[in-house]
Amino acid sequence: MKSKSLEGDEPDGKVFLDISMSLDGFIAGKADDVERLHEWILDFKTGIFKKSEILNELFERTGAIVAGRRVYDITSGWGGNHPIRGVPVYVLSHDIPENVPQGGTVFSFVSEGIEVAIREAKESAGDKDVYVLGGAAVAQQCLEASLLDEIQVHIAPVLLTEGIRLFDHFGSECIQLEPIRALESHGTTHLRYRIIK
Repeated sequence: MKSKSLEGDEPDGKVFLDISMSLDGFIAGKADDVERLHEWILDFKTGIFKKSEILNELFERTGAIVAGRRVYDITSGWGGNHPIRGVPVYVLSHDIPENVPQGGTVFSFVSEGIEVAIREAKESAGDKDVYVLGGAAVAQQCLEASLLDEIQVHIAPVLLTEGIRLFDHFGSECIQLEPIRALESHGTTHLRYRIIK
């Protein structure tokens, strides 16, 4: 049985965006290149994850994941095994792909919009948190609908100059943030904020 909040209508976990970004605001470069943004996570020569308190915390706090269809397609559904094992992934999509890779990750395809995807993910996550991993359109929809509690951005020491921007197209309302933490590891600055509602 999942724990509920005192109001009895919402699970206790938070909804957070966690994403790597260049100093000039891009979450992917030309042709969806993200390697330089994720060097703090993965040794691309060996395919081995780097040891990191930030990464350990991300794995520990995540109870469900929300992703966009574009990210799902680019990663080929993580080959059926998202790196955060045993956690369901909710994919915002207009349809269900013909071939969903088989593995340890359970995928649910949500066509009813971001609010439904977040609600279903929160129900699955229980007391743990919902990790919104992107892409940019999903992050922007979450911001516009006031669905996020926190944002964690990993600023890579690179200026991509072009690609996909994170903070575009999410309305004209000012969004205030409260700094929670700033850390540095593997040459990347990790900034965590609470969204003031």
